[in-house]
Amino acid sequence: MKVEYINPFIQSVQETFHSMMDCQVSHGKPFPSKDDGLSDNLIGIIGLSGTVQGNIAIKFPAETAKTIVGGLVGTTFTEIDSSVVDGVGELVNIITGNAKAKIKGHMISISLPTVFRGGIHKLTAPTISYLTIPFKSDKGDFEILLSFRPTVSEKEEASHESAYSR
Repeated sequence: MKVEYINPFIQSVQETFHSMMDCQVSHGKPFPSKDDGLSDNLIGIIGLSGTVQGNIAIKFPAETAKTIVGGLVGTTFTEIDSSVVDGVGELVNIITGNAKAKIKGHMISISLPTVFRGGIHKLTAPTISYLTIPFKSDKGDFEILLSFRPTVSEKEEASHESAYSR
């Protein structure tokens, strides 16, 4: 995966956590991964379509999810409830939307986010591989998983659309 597709997501995570929670995050070295489905993480996933196809997921350990979402809404969560689940969905939506705006040369649409619990569901499919970017923060560690494949350029998409708009 090209760095011009990875960096917008790293920047978006850093900007989102700084502006919304006054929280600094650092990232580790990206690595290829597949979800083993054994962890009890809360996972927010959003699909990409347009001149790229793929998925973006954010994977929080349960304690980290409660701390981060609690920081967003100004409360303390003792359990994973619908507010925490909604908060994880909103975070993956904000991060993906911000990153989408930074990716040049592509027309990208994003789906509605879906949130599920690892250990119940797996974030995997036979044809999908993810690049995992680990993050550390004072609110807990988490990961962003990218499955991102350009299909055509924005210029090619525009010429294709104009051929059918006549």
